[in-house]
Amino acid sequence: MRAILIALSAAALAAGAAYGHAVQPEAPTIQAGTLTCTTRPEASLVLGLMPAADCRFVADRGGFAQDYEAVFSPGAFGGAVDRVETAAWRVLTRDGFGRPGMLTGFFAQSGEAMLARPGDRPAPTLSGRAVSLQRLSGSAPLGASAQATPQVAFAAVRPGLTR
Repeated sequence: MRAILIALSAAALAAGAAYGHAVQPEAPTIQAGTLTCTTRPEASLVLGLMPAADCRFVADRGGFAQDYEAVFSPGAFGGAVDRVETAAWRVLTRDGFGRPGMLTGFFAQSGEAMLARPGDRPAPTLSGRAVSLQRLSGSAPLGASAQATPQVAFAAVRPGLTR
C-alpha cells in the first residue's frame, strides 16, 4: 500500500512538473516605467569590484515611484567604479503596471535581446521573475568587460510606492 502511495505521489509530481514546463508564461513586453541607477563609488570600494547603486523606478501610469538599492556583478561596468555612472532601463511587465517591490530580487542577462526599432542593434536585457529590464541608449556601458555577464540584485528601500 505504501509503495502504491509513493508511486502515485511521484507520478503526480512528474505530471505537474511536465505541465508547468509546457505552460510557459508570456514574456514581459509592455513598458511599466523607467528604472534609473546611479553608482556610488564609495560603496563600491567597500564591496570591492561589485558596484553598488541607488536606483529609482518611476511608473508610467500615475507617476508612482519606488527607491531601490542595487549591487551589480563584479566587472559589470568594465572594472571598479571610481566615478559616478548612470544606467537606465525600460521596465517591462506583462500588463504594463508597476507594483510595490516588483524589482526586488535577482536579475541576469537573458539570452534574447530585444530590438527597439527594426534595424537597431539589440539592447541588453536583464530578466527577473515577472519583469524584464531593457537598456536605454546613452546610459553607462554595463557589461563592458568581455568576461562580464551583467547581473544585479535589487532591494526595495521602502515597502510601498510613493508619489
